[in-house]
Amino acid sequence: MIAQCRRSSLCFISNHLHASRGCIVRKDYRSLSTVTQKHRSSEQAKPKPLVPIPTKEQLKIIALRAAIPMIGFGFMDNLVMITAGDAIDSTFGVALGISTLTAAGFGQCCSDVAGNLTGGVVDGAVSKLRLPKHGLNQEQLDLKISRIYSTLGACVGVVTGCLLGMSCLMFMDTDKKERAKKAAELKSIFHSIMSDGKDLFHAERATLFMLDKEKDELWSQVATGTKGIITLKSYCGIVGACVESGEVVNVPDAYKDNRFNPDVDTKTGFHTKSVLAIPIKNDEGEVIGAVQMCNKKNDDGSDGVFGACEEQLGRLMASHVTSFIRIVEG
Repeated sequence: MIAQCRRSSLCFISNHLHASRGCIVRKDYRSLSTVTQKHRSSEQAKPKPLVPIPTKEQLKIIALRAAIPMIGFGFMDNLVMITAGDAIDSTFGVALGISTLTAAGFGQCCSDVAGNLTGGVVDGAVSKLRLPKHGLNQEQLDLKISRIYSTLGACVGVVTGCLLGMSCLMFMDTDKKERAKKAAELKSIFHSIMSDGKDLFHAERATLFMLDKEKDELWSQVATGTKGIITLKSYCGIVGACVESGEVVNVPDAYKDNRFNPDVDTKTGFHTKSVLAIPIKNDEGEVIGAVQMCNKKNDDGSDGVFGACEEQLGRLMASHVTSFIRIVEG
């Protein structure tokens, strides 16, 4: 009985000690957590060190250092794009009928490739300029005011570079490509008109002459049956008389007419007989050229002369030529 009482007492004491130790541990843990939280709160409560605001002079240097490289990139980008686009437009554009915007797109592709190839060159050149240093650390450069000045400097630099790159336009004939495209389009139309017109008039040759007022001469835009360009003074020959008078000229026998110029026959080896010349006039009524048909042939193949029917047909053809010129040239 006594032994059992002792065991009960020992168990009670042991359980009491374990409970006491748990309370002590929990109290110590709570105390430690409280101390840690207070330490963290004190650290958070400490004010962070302020980043010095850059001076106006330093901000100007930031903008300058951001602008200079972009001037180089903008200059190279626009210069290559305009030069390459112009070359593509004046060659492939005229030959294949590529639009100006498409040529500009190809020019931009060339510009992007050139930018990748020359980027290191621009950076290297800028590094040798000995630009002033701002003396700011990374935290100061990350400030909002610093980033604003850097962005503004880069924008001003790229715009300045692009404007400088456009200076090549002063040395280019910007209308040359359009004139070449229009000339190619008109030439194709005129070739079709004169080729079909020759058969329609039953003539051996058909020539479309255009008037160059500055040089005061006529030149053959299209001439069937001969190679090269025929040029003569605007007042020379039967076609010259047509241009000067602005009226249809119908000559049955060219060599019996004093206005006829045999020099062209001598150069080409062709023998002119009958001639029909019709003036081409613009919307203002000014003569801008003439259509000339040579050597009318009858149905049996014998030599013939142009009649009133061919004269009326010639006026209609000249009117169509005027309409095509107006449409193409806008």
